[in-house]
Amino acid sequence: MGAAVLGATVISPASAQGVITSNMTAVDTVETIDPDTGTVLLTTANGDHVTVSVPADARKKLPHIEPGDQLRLHFFQTVDAEIALPDAPLPESTVSASKGYARRHPHGTMVSFRRQRVHVLAVDAPHHTVTFSDGDLASRTVTVRQKAMRDFLATLKPGDTVDLTTMDSVGFEVLNRTVTPDVKVQENAGQH
Repeated sequence: MGAAVLGATVISPASAQGVITSNMTAVDTVETIDPDTGTVLLTTANGDHVTVSVPADARKKLPHIEPGDQLRLHFFQTVDAEIALPDAPLPESTVSASKGYARRHPHGTMVSFRRQRVHVLAVDAPHHTVTFSDGDLASRTVTVRQKAMRDFLATLKPGDTVDLTTMDSVGFEVLNRTVTPDVKVQENAGQH
């Protein structure tokens, strides 16, 4: 979190404590995979369809999945916000991924930090809403549900510039396939 120093006084921009906006676990089935776009179509346990997009730079770092795979998914999301300092550089988004094995089942994790700078157009603190623009011509109005974010909302005014960070963490394990690890055996002739 950045801070500006004036004389001996430190001025910190207003910020909201990061809040958990989603935390769930599910078992879904892979229906289709589009290798060109990284789009994976999943069917949930209740028959709904969910589309997941895997960024290009994360695809090679995740384990191979195929249609018919049953995936145990754990999804965790947080949101953080702070007023941007006047000369602060634009925030950058990042994605990281890894693969391995959990009980010989292919396992993968992808974590993304989507960062964006938005401009506050209107604040309605009594109704917990804020309208903002992210640089496109369209504006969005959102209702703030978490207390920490509502406290932050009360500090905002039209014209403020805010840096938003959404962290998405998706961990998955392929349940219907196991991998037999490579075993190398070396024989040594005994000395007589």
